[in-house]
Amino acid sequence: MKYFIELPEVWITEFLDKDPDCSGYWISSLTQSWQKGYADNCTLPWTNYVDVVRRLKQHTDKPIMVDVDMLFNEPSVAATIAKELYDVGCNTIVVESKRFPKVNSLNPQSMVLSTPDEFCRLLNKVKMTVPELEVIARNEYLVTTKSVATTYDISKRAIRAGADGVVIHWGGNSETDLLKKTLTQLKEEGIKTGIIPTKYLNQVVNGEFEDKADFSILGNVCSSYIRHTFSHQTVQTLLTAPCMFEPILERVGSYEPKGQRTLIVLGAKPNEEGYVFLENPDRVTQFKAQLKHYYNIVLVVDINFKVKEEQSDRIHIARIEDSIGEVDSLMAARDYMNTEYITVVYADIEEKVFNYLLNQGLTFVSDVFAGVLNVKTDVLLSMLQKTDPSMSMLEMVSHNDLKVIFEK
Repeated sequence: MKYFIELPEVWITEFLDKDPDCSGYWISSLTQSWQKGYADNCTLPWTNYVDVVRRLKQHTDKPIMVDVDMLFNEPSVAATIAKELYDVGCNTIVVESKRFPKVNSLNPQSMVLSTPDEFCRLLNKVKMTVPELEVIARNEYLVTTKSVATTYDISKRAIRAGADGVVIHWGGNSETDLLKKTLTQLKEEGIKTGIIPTKYLNQVVNGEFEDKADFSILGNVCSSYIRHTFSHQTVQTLLTAPCMFEPILERVGSYEPKGQRTLIVLGAKPNEEGYVFLENPDRVTQFKAQLKHYYNIVLVVDINFKVKEEQSDRIHIARIEDSIGEVDSLMAARDYMNTEYITVVYADIEEKVFNYLLNQGLTFVSDVFAGVLNVKTDVLLSMLQKTDPSMSMLEMVSHNDLKVIFEK
């Protein structure tokens, strides 16, 4: 059985998105109203749900299912809301058979239901307006009629009207015999079925609905847990709790779109023995192997060096005549500094240093500069403008008081 887990807010994806038991997210009108300080009677603006879906879609690929209540019992309004939800990433909506204004299903004695005619006309207009959106009919008739036959017939009619499946809701108590009989009949017809087991969760845990329902909506489990946990706190207990801001800062940082990197290899001068590293195809291949980490690679060489031009549009040769220093060589690659981050590396780095190319700032190995600098491009360009072209990388960094250092 698939489990759709109630989403209090987008932050919960950090903990649930990799959980194999979380098949998708359920955006509940009850818990959304509770969290936002509204009554659970459709007074929370429906734009709230559009906003939550839009933000959630940026952080998950799991299906998103939205509790849309009865969509005000007005087919045109319902179709408009459904289309807006679909446009921002909603996969499924669950439409209730209640009459507006809403009464929560956990108070079945107070519910007023739509007629099957009204309910099915609304379902049809929604589905025909947004055919790509999965529309689930939430049938509340069983708890009010106690009739399996009536509930079954209305569910079949909802499918004929265009619904893709049916949730049979039972919120009165844990006596689920009628619910099980209804679901069994619908499954025999090949109809997709779902449940919201608020009052009989233990039966779901025990596997009693595995052959009767395709999915289970765990409607308020996260918000209930949050409320229960916080209900035991006071200002004094909060003052004694450790402040763990680092994980929050890390998570917030992860929301930023990942910037690309350019690898610039400085090889415009031979070493002390007159050896030109980038004339060696094996050394060039070592740098090319790093392309999986970079948007592009730039090899800076003297115009007289015999370095083969690359065919790839992501590997470039920047030639310079008689470079007077490392900063001068860097300037030769300026036209390729189009990404958010830059890695500058010497062509003659030691083999082990290839493992440190992505380390932030300057890399030192055993207190010796390893020939690697990682920096944001705007910072590098700012330093280049203020640095003598004859300077080395280390001198440039020292001159501009850049203090980020990685030691290995």
